[in-house]
Amino acid sequence: MNMITFTVEGRLEGDVAKTCVAGKEVDIGLMGSDYPTPEEMLLSSALSCMMLTIYYVAREMNVKVDEVEGYIEGTMDPKGFQGDPNVPPGLLEINYFINVKSKDERINEVLEQSMRRCPLKDTLIRQIKVNVNWKVEK
Repeated sequence: MNMITFTVEGRLEGDVAKTCVAGKEVDIGLMGSDYPTPEEMLLSSALSCMMLTIYYVAREMNVKVDEVEGYIEGTMDPKGFQGDPNVPPGLLEINYFINVKSKDERINEVLEQSMRRCPLKDTLIRQIKVNVNWKVEK
């Protein structure tokens, strides 16, 4: 089995996380800053992944798709991030809203397969192993 490993590097500069993705620097900030938050970046990735999966599956099945657009919403209670032990610190719900234009009768099959095959939707709904490796220097 050939595995693919994705790597994103980053550093903290004040209250901005500067990450490097595919050779491009992306600044990520806290809620209320001028930068997208980590949660918004996750939602952006999830939405783009679903749209690109639709494109990929449609191309694979030779189904013409005229347009794909939409948005995604994530809901969280900031009390969790602020330390309330009774509230999860992360997103509580995510909703995709996607409009697809296609005259091909097989478009529903494309969408069903896209729902099943979208890597980030799968990652969001399936429990995965997460390892955090700390290195503290003095």
